[in-house]
Amino acid sequence: MSTNLDLGFEYYTGREGVVSFNAFRKSIEEFTNTAINTVPFAALAQYGITFDTLNANQQFAIQSRGGPGVAQVQVTSQVNVPNKLTINGLEFQWVQPLDFLTRMIGVTGFGFNANATIVDQRSDGPATAFGVSPFTYNITGFYEKNGVMLRVATTSRQGAQNSGAAQNGIPAAALFGTDYTTYDFSSSFDLDKIFGLAGAPQLTVNVSNFTDATLRSYFQFENATFTQYKPGRQFLIGLRGTF
Repeated sequence: MSTNLDLGFEYYTGREGVVSFNAFRKSIEEFTNTAINTVPFAALAQYGITFDTLNANQQFAIQSRGGPGVAQVQVTSQVNVPNKLTINGLEFQWVQPLDFLTRMIGVTGFGFNANATIVDQRSDGPATAFGVSPFTYNITGFYEKNGVMLRVATTSRQGAQNSGAAQNGIPAAALFGTDYTTYDFSSSFDLDKIFGLAGAPQLTVNVSNFTDATLRSYFQFENATFTQYKPGRQFLIGLRGTF
């Protein structure tokens, strides 16, 4: 159950230009969280898991740890926590063509689109919205005119907690993500408009993650890498046309 409050303001600067601001609060009750409980193996019978359903290797492992009534296992489940989770946030956006500045030097078609979000979450208990970054922003600079489209975009997010505690059997350990910023370039060229060739195709050239950023998470301590994903730079060149 969530009680939400939003307050927004928008100011239009002409053409596609807009400056906007939004503040929000979400008061969430009965939020779900991951609970990890250690119980004897015999307690799994209520879920249809008994000693007889195990294979020989599993039975040997249980027996070597004292038998079904003694061997401990971890049960992970989603539960509704009694605490209230409050999420406060601010959002900003600015979309602005720059013709009013660049026209005086005889250039038009440039502009930018930028947005940022600040989030603060608080709870008097274990309620936590995992994977929600405290600060994110996106900035795109563009040029669009005479059949040419050029865009350079950056996306950035601050590291956040990705899981609850008790990961990998360690009670106080959780998973966290590191800060991540990536840059992308995209472009298209309508050859019929550029060269005046009727029916000429459209050329696209895109480069993703051209700074070769790495996406990484760690296990409680920042020097304890848990996952690391390095997609590398990706290049795409294409032609699109009609017959």
